[in-house]
Amino acid sequence: MYIALFIPVLTFGGAEKVVISLANGLAEKGHKVDLVLIERKGQLIETVSDKVRLVPLSSKKTFLSVWKLRNYLQKNRPDIFLSGLDNANIVSSLAMRMANVKTKHIITLHTNLKQSYLRPRTKLHRFYPVMMRKLFPRADHFVAVSNCVAKQSGNFLRLTNDRIEVIYNPVINSKIKEKALEAVEDPWLNDPNYFTMVAAGRIFEAKDYPTMLKAFAKVLPNAPHARLIILGDGKQTIRREMENIISKEKMDHAIELRGFVHNPYAYISKASLFVLSSKWEGFGNVLVEALYLDKPVISTACECGPEEILQKGKFGSLVPVGNPDELAKAMLDQIQVKGSRDKETLALHLMQMEEEYVVSKYEEFLMQRVEETKG
Repeated sequence: MYIALFIPVLTFGGAEKVVISLANGLAEKGHKVDLVLIERKGQLIETVSDKVRLVPLSSKKTFLSVWKLRNYLQKNRPDIFLSGLDNANIVSSLAMRMANVKTKHIITLHTNLKQSYLRPRTKLHRFYPVMMRKLFPRADHFVAVSNCVAKQSGNFLRLTNDRIEVIYNPVINSKIKEKALEAVEDPWLNDPNYFTMVAAGRIFEAKDYPTMLKAFAKVLPNAPHARLIILGDGKQTIRREMENIISKEKMDHAIELRGFVHNPYAYISKASLFVLSSKWEGFGNVLVEALYLDKPVISTACECGPEEILQKGKFGSLVPVGNPDELAKAMLDQIQVKGSRDKETLALHLMQMEEEYVVSKYEEFLMQRVEETKG
């Protein structure tokens, strides 16, 4: 089977990690795999297997790569062309229409499109829904990263359920626990007298860090030994808002905005608690990673992902979106009472997110699509 995967660049991100895991895993199984990029750049390039052929289109912008992508498809004619991320899915849909090849086009849905485009961020984003609804239904099939994404994005794109396959992200691998063992020079994480919470994820609207900070402000008076470390960088306007809340609530001594770190697992594994305050998610890879590292978890019950990952509260606490009072209560509950969970049941649940399992699911699914072409 000849498979091409298309994503703009390989910077740090959940979708990028998923695409690399799939490319590496499918190549390891003996399939011919191309990883098509807009530009050969991004911190994750070094994680791509030597068995995967990198194909940079050498375009400056994703939307300017349509013709080069069309030429690639006409020249190489892979059996499967799998794309991920909204702009890449739009461009790949255009290129497929122009190329007129028998390649099966599979669109992967990583986000809740309905939620993502309630409030378009730029003028270009205003046109995304129109382009998606016009172009996406022409794809041969879709893979959604959660049942919620399948439902919400399916409704958004006006697709029938039978066209969308749900396959969880390939989050878990042996490297996570290896990296978790690395030392971290941090007085809070290395001192058992502190109860240190860790959050991780890019700073942008969806993560709703301001609500987390407001909740923590309610926790500190009752638990002065509590600490909070937030890992990730992103929008400076939101970071400034966060810094203002920290300053206003006089929490500088108890919160650190660490920015991007290469190894978040070392922080998560040494934390007392992992917290996610998102307004929306596509899946929530970091929740899976925290569970795998045997950490207590609090998450908002946002669409999409956390309720499925935590099995409606079976494996972690779920609180309403945008509610600092409820989030603070859940934090205090974790500080005061250590909970327990069925580790055997959790391990069976997490198996669905193991790389080897997920790659095999994709392989089976893609081979069925190829057989349909032959039939």
